[in-house]
Amino acid sequence: MTVLVIGNATVDLSYEVPRLPAPGETVLARAKMVDTGGKGLNQAIVAHRAGAEVVYCAPLGCDAQAEVILERLGREGLGVEHLRRVSAPTDESLIFVAASGENAIVSTAAAAHGLAEEAAVPVLDLLRKGDLLLMQGNLTRATTSLCLDRARAAGARTLLNPAPIAFDYEGLWPAVDLAVLNEVESAILTGRGDPTLAAEALRRAGAGAVVTTLGPQGARLVGDDGEWSVPAPKVAAVDTTGAGDVFCGVLAAAVHDRLGFEAALRWAVAAASLSVTRRGTANAFPSRDELVCMRERSDAGDTLR
Repeated sequence: MTVLVIGNATVDLSYEVPRLPAPGETVLARAKMVDTGGKGLNQAIVAHRAGAEVVYCAPLGCDAQAEVILERLGREGLGVEHLRRVSAPTDESLIFVAASGENAIVSTAAAAHGLAEEAAVPVLDLLRKGDLLLMQGNLTRATTSLCLDRARAAGARTLLNPAPIAFDYEGLWPAVDLAVLNEVESAILTGRGDPTLAAEALRRAGAGAVVTTLGPQGARLVGDDGEWSVPAPKVAAVDTTGAGDVFCGVLAAAVHDRLGFEAALRWAVAAASLSVTRRGTANAFPSRDELVCMRERSDAGDTLR
């Protein structure tokens, strides 16, 4: 079975600042870091490190930034044959990371939006029954809708992390087997501030199961077979960038491997919690060995503290 990730890729420029700047304020950075990122790339890397067979499709420009991403993919052992070249520059993210670990991110999306529907069709043709399509919110609504529909038609399962939210997902939820959102995103999409009410609204709209990530409080899943909540271990967060992507990548690998929901949540929460103790995006992700160890402990029911 395969996890097909269709999403974006960015080069991340991160600034470590004492606090996030207020409107009109200039804050001096303590340090700078260049890393690869983008929700599609992040989740593909993590799912691959977590043991899934990953096929990755993303749009890149024809520039030096694209070479940075290609080099990262080579180091990760991920194939590049399904990357698509577009006329726009490779997307970038500007990240401010406060001393508390909180971040603020601004990303370009011209390359991501340049992935036309027809450009995604060849890789979608690879999907088979039992495979998993993993998507995020960086692509256009038209391309996202096509990918979800084609996956379901092929008998593949679908996992959608609709961040960043750039359009209304009304009508798309029936093609989503598993949705992953944080509290802010679920409130935006449903108009309900309570995560439980928001999850119920998404399920009424057609989503099969809904995971709400709750930061330091862990995560909660609501599905046809019941509800599961997993607390997060107490850690000293220094950079929360990419933590949600670590969660989604591990969860995708767990779904791909047909791990039970509770064990899958434990594994994903533990991995995301480790990532926030390190600075950077891909540089902060748990290693393959660390993920294997966490998987063994989650299977055993360990609280992973």
